[in-house]
Amino acid sequence: MLCNIPVLGFPAGVQLVACGHSHTLIYTRDGRIHGWGYNSYGQAANERFIYAWYPSPVDWCVAKVQKLAAGGGHSVVLTDACSLKELCEFRLADSITLANALEVEDIASRIGSDSLARLCGILR
Repeated sequence: MLCNIPVLGFPAGVQLVACGHSHTLIYTRDGRIHGWGYNSYGQAANERFIYAWYPSPVDWCVAKVQKLAAGGGHSVVLTDACSLKELCEFRLADSITLANALEVEDIASRIGSDSLARLCGILR
C-alpha cells in the first residue's frame, strides 16, 4: 500500500531544533524561525493552517533566539531581550534610515534607550 508522504526541504544553516508532540521548530543562522506540523493551537507558528506540511517562516520574532522548546500543544522561543522595552528597540532598529536617524536618536536619548541612540549616531 502506497501513501503520499511529503518530502521536507529544510532551510540551510539550521542551528537549533525543537520537536514537540506533533510539530517542529527550527532556528537558522540567518535569524529566522520556521515551524511545521500539527498547528491547531498555533504551536507550529503558522496561523493559516491546522497542519503545516512544510517549514513556514515566522516573522514575529524580533530578538536573537537563544533556545527553542516545544511540547504537546505549545512552543516557546527564548530570546536575548529581557524586557518589552528591549523588544521595541529591536523592532525600531530595523526601521531607522538616514532620513529619520536624527529624530529617532533625539527621542531615544530622552527616554533612556541608550543603545538605540548610539545606533542612530553610528548611522548618521
